[in-house]
Amino acid sequence: MTSVAQLIADLESRGILLSLAGEEIRYRSPKDALTEADRSNLGAHRAAILDYLKTRAAARALKAAGAIQGPLTPSVAQEMWWRFAGGPEEGKPVALNIGMVGKFRHDAAAVTAAIYQVIARYDALRARFESQGEKLTAFLNSPDTFEVEQDAADPDAAAQGALQFCSRLNAIEGTWLTRAKVFALPGGESLAAISSAHMIADAGTRNIVLDEIHDILDHGAPQAAASTLYNDYSLAERDCLAGPRGAQLIGHWRDWYREQPMMKAPSTGAPLLWGNGIRVIQNFTIPGRVRDKVVALADSMKVTPFLVYLSIFSITMARWAGVERFPLRVLGDKRGALDLSNTVGLMFCADALEIRVPARASFESVLRGILAEYDASLSLRIPSLHFWAPHAVMPGIEPHHHENKIPAVFNYYSVGTAREKAEKRATPDGGAALPWPPQITSITQTWPRRSSPLFLHVIDQGHDVQMSLHFYQDVVSPADQDSFTRVLFQVFAETVPA
Repeated sequence: MTSVAQLIADLESRGILLSLAGEEIRYRSPKDALTEADRSNLGAHRAAILDYLKTRAAARALKAAGAIQGPLTPSVAQEMWWRFAGGPEEGKPVALNIGMVGKFRHDAAAVTAAIYQVIARYDALRARFESQGEKLTAFLNSPDTFEVEQDAADPDAAAQGALQFCSRLNAIEGTWLTRAKVFALPGGESLAAISSAHMIADAGTRNIVLDEIHDILDHGAPQAAASTLYNDYSLAERDCLAGPRGAQLIGHWRDWYREQPMMKAPSTGAPLLWGNGIRVIQNFTIPGRVRDKVVALADSMKVTPFLVYLSIFSITMARWAGVERFPLRVLGDKRGALDLSNTVGLMFCADALEIRVPARASFESVLRGILAEYDASLSLRIPSLHFWAPHAVMPGIEPHHHENKIPAVFNYYSVGTAREKAEKRATPDGGAALPWPPQITSITQTWPRRSSPLFLHVIDQGHDVQMSLHFYQDVVSPADQDSFTRVLFQVFAETVPA
């Protein structure tokens, strides 16, 4: 069965554009483009298409909500993150920080001054929080109370020290959620380490901050265009979600979630529900020669490597579980508009989509279907983080421990700023001789917070790709973990043969 998203994607690919006029569906198209079969399809799916168009209009309004000036207030995303990551078990087994480590040609005094300038510029990095029961309140630290630690070391020791510094817990209800340290290096250079709790920052924030420090040092001032401040954006987002457009979005996604099937582990039949407990993490490296084949395949299909990796993961899940349809969450970034491109704050989100992997379908056919569903999810986007549905949309809509049956999360991230990527490409590939299929390093951890049964991190570092595959062992047994990994490498071999 074709989904509404794929139906509309097919129509739009032929220049047939649907719109809404009250309760009526209108279309604009080239002459004779709309066939009788199209008319029949539209009639058969009228209610679903009408809801889709209403939800798309609501999502567009949310995206265009702009900015509202007002008192410092925790964002909807921060309320969700506090419930996910805070509490007495915060920091276990690892601190959830955003590390921002950069090497600079300038001395420690100049780099330290630039960091102070960035901290003073962004309220988002100076926020602190206090809770009382279910209420979270935000306060603003004065930049005058911020301190930058100092040290001197050789490059290797400084790099190790920076990693250790960024791994320390920045407690959500601590005094400062951002800390910084500058290492003076031989020859008048410096290494800076800035660590912010994920509560107030994300990977996009990292890139913005490091670029800005470079600009201050090289040009005397930031060079990027000013963007909406995080609190102004968050207040507008909250206002929109609390109104009728938010109700439309929430209702659509609640219905969507209700209709999704439950995936079960193949050998035990255990429902793949989120939970806290033992997590097994398998880390491995995709060598540059395999990465290059993924990039070449993506180029040939005129898509991004992100979509190739997402399709490989989706086909693996379908084969492993013996299903053709299931839901998935994909981590994303809300900086989709020009006025948000340099917004510092917790702008990362997650988008839910329905994956379809028909039996005997070609890789490209599956990929095109996933692309249609992903594009539809973006056009209907509603903010969400680690829980779904739709407790993550607005805390309190569902009970805190509302069942989450979306079995997997996918996260693709191309590491670094444009400057860092150029520098990386200019260095030799040290992993040319790495084996494929790869050697796997496994880690077992106890997680106190609910997480998904399957989670694949794909971190593209330019020369190679670091992958981290997480299993929630309470529902994915060791045997099922092994079989999943085998299927994953089998799909890789079929898609980008060695």
